[in-house]
Amino acid sequence: MKYLRTTLATDWDEEKSLSERVLETVLFFVPKANPGYENKMHLVKEWMVEFDEENKPFREIALDNKGHPVFSGPSEESYGFWLDTDMTYPDFEGSEVQSYEFEKLWVKSGVQVIT
Repeated sequence: MKYLRTTLATDWDEEKSLSERVLETVLFFVPKANPGYENKMHLVKEWMVEFDEENKPFREIALDNKGHPVFSGPSEESYGFWLDTDMTYPDFEGSEVQSYEFEKLWVKSGVQVIT
């Protein structure tokens, strides 16, 4: 397994535009992939991502500006932001971290791996 800390996808706005709100209203019946993430994305300033043997994202932890977990996945509620992409380890920019650093924050986030 590989572990990476990255600031990719951390530029979310807190306020939704009028067009985003209208689109959400029109498409309210379409299930969302990560409903637990949606209202918290603006808090994310950094990610820690664990990659499997095929270099695909396996688990992820979103961190706030103080390095505290905001949310993590996969969980019963959300599949995962990076897990829902076709990206692999070489597509990411960031710095490697040790497994114990990831595990410490994973435990702190309170999520168990969904099998």
